[in-house]
Amino acid sequence: MAFENVVYPAFIKQEGGNFGIHFPMLLPETGWDFYLTSGPTKEEAIQNAKKALAYLLAGELYDNEELPSQAPIPANLVTEEMELIFIKTSYSDYAKGIEEHLPGRHWHIYFNRDWESDFQAVAYKNMQGFWDVKVDGDLPIEMEQEKLLQLCPTYPVISTVRRRVEAQEAFDSFVLRIKAIVNINHIASQQKRNNN
Repeated sequence: MAFENVVYPAFIKQEGGNFGIHFPMLLPETGWDFYLTSGPTKEEAIQNAKKALAYLLAGELYDNEELPSQAPIPANLVTEEMELIFIKTSYSDYAKGIEEHLPGRHWHIYFNRDWESDFQAVAYKNMQGFWDVKVDGDLPIEMEQEKLLQLCPTYPVISTVRRRVEAQEAFDSFVLRIKAIVNINHIASQQKRNNN
């Protein structure tokens, strides 16, 4: 896992007493509104951005993803308060810190990508370099342990995957199957009560 002298487009913008470095193309969901890192001067902000970018890219590779696109920031989206810059970074410049940081890395996974969901999972990397997706805590619904183990013999580990999107899909599928069983049981119970 390494990358050397990779360059990503960013913009620097004065925000309060600091200079924030934004990566809108690298982080399209948050990069326009929130900076990845900042500093009291432009120079310090850029130095901080080199480190933050190296950690972010190393995390992507650790997650079994490809390095993200280095697409430029479209000129028509640049406003007056933005100063376009390019941040160059290398794994080797921050290797020691990255290698200490990555082993504790894990994923939090939410049902249907809903951050407020009661259904949550967590994934940790195993010795083979894949991710074991495990139900985080107890399922927030009643279900007999025997039926749960029939549905998923390795419960609470529900899947082993390579990439985060696969973990999300596996967890969504698992929760939908659980909900279907619970709904069927609920309907059967109602019908039984109605027949009595």
